[in-house]
Amino acid sequence: MKKEYKILAFLTLSFCLFITSCSLEEEPVSEATPDVIYKTASGIESGVDGTYSLLRDLYGIQSGFTLTTFGTDLFRHGKDGSYKAMDLYTSELNSSMTYINNIWTNCYLGINAANTVLDRIDLVEEISEAQKTTFKAEVRFLRAHYYYWLTLQFGDVVLKENETTGVETDGVRTSKETIWEFMKTDTEFAVENLEWTASETGRITKGAALHQLIKINLLMNDYASAESHGIELIENGPYQLQNTYADVFEYDNQVNSEIIFAVQYGTDVLSNGSGNQGHLYFTPAYDLYAGLTRDVTQGGRPFTRFRPTEFYRNLFEENDSRFDETFRYTWTYNNEESLPEGAAIGDTVIWEAEDGTYSKIAPNTDLMHWGMKKHDDPTRASFQDQAGFRDFFVSRLSETYLLLSEALLYQGKQEEAANYINIVRARAAKSNTELETISASDVTLDFILDERARELGGEEMRWMDLVRTGKLEERVKAYNPNGANNIQSYHTLRPIPQSQIDLSDVEFPQNPGY
Repeated sequence: MKKEYKILAFLTLSFCLFITSCSLEEEPVSEATPDVIYKTASGIESGVDGTYSLLRDLYGIQSGFTLTTFGTDLFRHGKDGSYKAMDLYTSELNSSMTYINNIWTNCYLGINAANTVLDRIDLVEEISEAQKTTFKAEVRFLRAHYYYWLTLQFGDVVLKENETTGVETDGVRTSKETIWEFMKTDTEFAVENLEWTASETGRITKGAALHQLIKINLLMNDYASAESHGIELIENGPYQLQNTYADVFEYDNQVNSEIIFAVQYGTDVLSNGSGNQGHLYFTPAYDLYAGLTRDVTQGGRPFTRFRPTEFYRNLFEENDSRFDETFRYTWTYNNEESLPEGAAIGDTVIWEAEDGTYSKIAPNTDLMHWGMKKHDDPTRASFQDQAGFRDFFVSRLSETYLLLSEALLYQGKQEEAANYINIVRARAAKSNTELETISASDVTLDFILDERARELGGEEMRWMDLVRTGKLEERVKAYNPNGANNIQSYHTLRPIPQSQIDLSDVEFPQNPGY
């Protein structure tokens, strides 16, 4: 059974934090206060579900994609959208940007949801001690997860260990290193107290916690622990790579052995929120061309936000199946009313390039660029529907292999690292072919980042991966023409939202450069 998130009606109201633009005037809007709700087992369970539900404000939504996909070596902006400064690294990337504030606020809403459960759960006698421990482990994992986003995006942030019950204006910044220790402790608790399988698909498991712990270990330069946890997850967990790369993203195979943790979406409109909208943002404006109209099987509704860089398009070897499973680079005529002369419905579209040449391969411009198939959702009733039902894969086993290879590289164990990378590459080869086996001498951080691009591109996290590895500025300058001339070292952190600074009664310094 898939996990459905039960979102409490008072969630946003009761979790109004020291940082939001919520009114400072307190008005009683409901009798369903936390003091009432969290006295019951069902209230605690709903609070746990509410902590999960806020993941949807990070994964599968435009703001989450924008803060992780734009301005990297893999994607530049397309025709539409209001946040191109995140790709261009111009002065419009500043502390007043709505998406900057959204990520900050939503992460703290998740943290406060977790803190509320943790502060109140032991007072509810009708929940068994075993269930209390499971709930605590789940929300502590999630609290660490929200802090992962905050510290990678903003650096030093406010550490909150307990529930916020009113507006607070005296929060101060805590070093990210201190918060990483806090995240590590939370995630270790989850590892120690969760099972490999959960009562519902979509709940945190021991495997999800181990995967997160590896990433935290890498942040803290604890490579030996990252190695140990990676091996434990691969060798002892119930996970297996799918037989083919295509199997991973088969719509009817979303709950598969490779998925360690996924944010849940579903067809019940009452529990699906705004839905997974990833299908919108990578789709070009194909419907503006003769012989084409919007079609759910060819990308659906085009929001034309993210365009793959030439570097990304050229990363793949000829027999790498991930190329065709990642990119949509051909379209077929489907509009009788505007068919070009000599074309028929179902024919592959012929594109004219700027130099007057013709090709069945689509161009890669801001208007008409290659699309991405990973987020396709063919089950939507109409191409106009924005809300999709596909689960969002947050962690999967192939990434565990690559994280482990990174930990091994940092310890000088390139041969072992190559072995794990080759497992991922072997699965990626087209049927009846092989990808070149890499050797120890091939293993560098740049090679691992390239392999992560081939395996995980477009699945969010890229911006934070480049920040985590210290490679953002270098690789944007090398591979993203939009941001190359403007990006500077200070861009490895986002600006602190102006709303946070304005609402603070104590000094709350802005990140350098903004």
